[in-house]
Amino acid sequence: MESKSLHIKLDQTQEKLKSILDMQDDVVFKELYIPGYDRSGIFVFVNGTMDYPAFNEIVLGLSSAQIEKSHSVSVEQLVISKICSVKDDEIETYEKAKEHIFDGKTLLFIDGIAKGYVLNLEREKTRNFTEPSTERVVRGPKMGFIESLKENIGLIRQYSSHPNLIIKQQKVGTLEKRELALIYYEGKASDRLIKEVNKRIDGVKETDLQDTGMLEELIEDTSFTPFPQIQNTERPDKVLSALQEGRVVIMIDGSPFALMAPTTITMLLQSPDDYYERWVAGTFLRILRYFSLFVTVFLSGIYISLVSFNPGLLPTELAMTIAGTRENVPFPPFVEAIIMELTIELLREAGIRLPAPIGQTVGLVGGVIIGQAAVQANIVSSLMVIIVAITTITSFTVPQYSFGLAFRALRFGAMIFSAVLGLYGTTLFFILVISHLSKLTSFQEPYFQPLDFIGKKTWKDAFIRLPKRKKGGRLS
Repeated sequence: MESKSLHIKLDQTQEKLKSILDMQDDVVFKELYIPGYDRSGIFVFVNGTMDYPAFNEIVLGLSSAQIEKSHSVSVEQLVISKICSVKDDEIETYEKAKEHIFDGKTLLFIDGIAKGYVLNLEREKTRNFTEPSTERVVRGPKMGFIESLKENIGLIRQYSSHPNLIIKQQKVGTLEKRELALIYYEGKASDRLIKEVNKRIDGVKETDLQDTGMLEELIEDTSFTPFPQIQNTERPDKVLSALQEGRVVIMIDGSPFALMAPTTITMLLQSPDDYYERWVAGTFLRILRYFSLFVTVFLSGIYISLVSFNPGLLPTELAMTIAGTRENVPFPPFVEAIIMELTIELLREAGIRLPAPIGQTVGLVGGVIIGQAAVQANIVSSLMVIIVAITTITSFTVPQYSFGLAFRALRFGAMIFSAVLGLYGTTLFFILVISHLSKLTSFQEPYFQPLDFIGKKTWKDAFIRLPKRKKGGRLS
């Protein structure tokens, strides 16, 4: 029934619309009168979506129209002339009317005209551009994306006016239609990559997406891995850098995060700071991140291995010191490590969920008090508290949050292998992780590609960052 054509009489149109929308209390019907033609009309829109200043301007223009008959201007021509700046479309069925109303549009119906006019008078609810909360830099742009796709695309266009920058938009979802944008540089991004990205997006068009995080999981190469195969960012400078490298960027309306594909492990360990500071400092920070990553995953496991299986590998004085700190601890090293690691993870998670001032207090005071109390109660050794604190600090050096989460989870795997097989288990787990990373791909590109630098030049921007005059840098 909803596909029936609109009535020519306004009262019948209004009655039909109200019957279709009888359960929607937020739909507003606002009457209009055009004195020059003695015609009535109605605006139909969802309360809260209207840009009222623009709406009032349209109403005032139509209500004050005094057109002399000699001008031979029809009422339809008058209406179109007054709404031309905001007119999006014309509809002739109730089905289309309902669709546009719940899409946030304003509809205008005039008595005697069997069609409706779709007006773009949406008041978009957005926050101001601010510094990205997950990718802060000491030096560099402080601008981050917001939840409006239109504003985000405008920000990219502001920083890049190149005519080869291609932006293709399409609708995805079934119940919730959302705008998705595919962005790339024509001539830099390969046709194979663009075709592959489009193919995967077409496969999820009927899925309701609330954020790019949901899309990332649906279009990645494999789900059976803790490692993200698509990089995400809130920073426009990283997006532009990725585009210049020939990568494809995906953005969704309602999400401040952009996806960049393909991705390699070295891209996830790079920070904009590497390129905004001098190359010596950038190289030092990058090498420090690789070291921190190893410490995050394996330090607790190495401690368990040395204390439980191979104490003879430690210097005598250090072995005696460790033995002294563990003299009254009733648990084996693995149990005390699990207790402290889980406690720290719980404190970290609680700190994220709580309001910012309280979260910082809980994280700091909770960690200090619990650690001190655990040592005094002989539940864990003081050295174990130090090791857990170090691994926690080093885990924060990873620029990509989701990538850091993967290695935080792997830390528990390394501890289990070390508790069962000692240093052999630690080494075995390291080999398993490297083998797994070597098998991963991102949009059919090797995940470990820059580390396979035999006969290649990609290693020059993987472990070190050369001066600008030697090599153009990237931020991604």
